[in-house]
Amino acid sequence: MNVQQSLHFIRRGLHCARALRTQNVHQGPTDTLLPGQFLVGAPHPVSNIRPIAFYIASDETPSERTYRLMREEAASTDHSFWADNNTRFERGRIEFERTRIDRTGSCTLDDLSVYFQEYQNESYERHVEYNKYVWKRNWRMVWPGIRAWVDEVRRRGRRREFAVARHAEQGYFFGREGVEKDRAKDVKDGSAPQPSQPEANRRDEKIRSYY
Repeated sequence: MNVQQSLHFIRRGLHCARALRTQNVHQGPTDTLLPGQFLVGAPHPVSNIRPIAFYIASDETPSERTYRLMREEAASTDHSFWADNNTRFERGRIEFERTRIDRTGSCTLDDLSVYFQEYQNESYERHVEYNKYVWKRNWRMVWPGIRAWVDEVRRRGRRREFAVARHAEQGYFFGREGVEKDRAKDVKDGSAPQPSQPEANRRDEKIRSYY
């Protein structure tokens, strides 16, 4: 391992140290999703895994439910593993720094590179077992994923029409005239800045695509 690689992992460990103070996973509502969409949150401050909220159809089939639960379980397992791994690394780093400072009065980046090498050796078997688990899990998910995809394709059109109609009733979409009036009102009273022309064009194209 060269010095540059060591510095990279040292910085990563320092980032985990700052993040240990705010261990919150942000999840968003799924009732605004369209079929096939999912919400991705900010990376967890410790595990660095992004939380995912999957779309759940009102007429979800057993195959779709099985595959969705497998994906949710996989995401949860990955989060747990990396949160534990990064916490171990950070605790070991703090203890290593404390010991080194007590002995020599300082702890340099070269000293930390020694710790990282030791941590790699100590956690090697644990990472090997985790990689084996991920490969086996991914193979187990292939056939359930195919079955869920077939069910989803058969129902995609009907579900999208139903979701768009429901969103329109709840006020998520507006007609073109409504958008123009709303935009003019915001600009007039100064409650919101006027969007740039490219942004306005993209928004208008998206609205027109629903009607």
